[in-house]
Amino acid sequence: HKTMKDFVVMVVGLPSVEGSKPVEDDLKAKIESFSGQRVVGVSIAWDYQAHEEDITHALSADLDARMTVARGGDLQPASLPDMNPIRKAFYHLEKTLFGLPDVGSDEDSEVAEEGRKDEEMLELLDGLRTSPRAFVVFETQDARDDAVKKAADGFEFEGAEGIILETFEAEPDTVQWVNFGHSTPREKALKLAAGFGFIGLACLFWAVVFYAPYAYYVMTFNYENGRTPGAIVSIAFSMIVVVGNAIMYEVCAQISDWVGFRFK
Repeated sequence: HKTMKDFVVMVVGLPSVEGSKPVEDDLKAKIESFSGQRVVGVSIAWDYQAHEEDITHALSADLDARMTVARGGDLQPASLPDMNPIRKAFYHLEKTLFGLPDVGSDEDSEVAEEGRKDEEMLELLDGLRTSPRAFVVFETQDARDDAVKKAADGFEFEGAEGIILETFEAEPDTVQWVNFGHSTPREKALKLAAGFGFIGLACLFWAVVFYAPYAYYVMTFNYENGRTPGAIVSIAFSMIVVVGNAIMYEVCAQISDWVGFRFK
């Protein structure tokens, strides 16, 4: 059966274009012009790894606001409820300890602060550059395949030539957007080789710090007259295995993120 990937191609070879330009609209028009197929939408893979935290926070805040509106909620902060003297004292203590703002006490300054943050985010987005890749969605699989054939010899965009369209076997939820622009084959090969070294060091750390003391105790235990290690030793061995697995899981997860794979 067909899934979302059957309607999408990946554009490969895009030049680095600044975010202030309508790159997605221009690329959409370009592909429609030479392919003769209607493009549903274009998603540029932006090079934003250096600003990942700020952009992720802004996206989450925007999504929360949209979800609140969709549910019929109010984006304005709720007014404070009536509080008895004890609760009011605790409230003022919390504000002092955590540096919380006064709700509704200075609406003009809050609006000004929000405006300043929006301007900073717009400036950041305008300063981003495109990565060499983008995703294009077509109405049908046949339309996609036809566009890929027509772009087989490459096309020109923003002064760059030889740009092609490629199909790929990955669904949208597997795309690692932050890794585009920082995942050339050479970079990934070097990081992958270093990753195997880190895994080896993690195994050595586990063997020396956790397993070696247990092995030494078992080997030097006095087995005379049928004596055997007690239940504590068996429990300790089980915990050693659990800790070792947890360490290796975390190390492998961190390395896979660090290498910069574009798809999960």
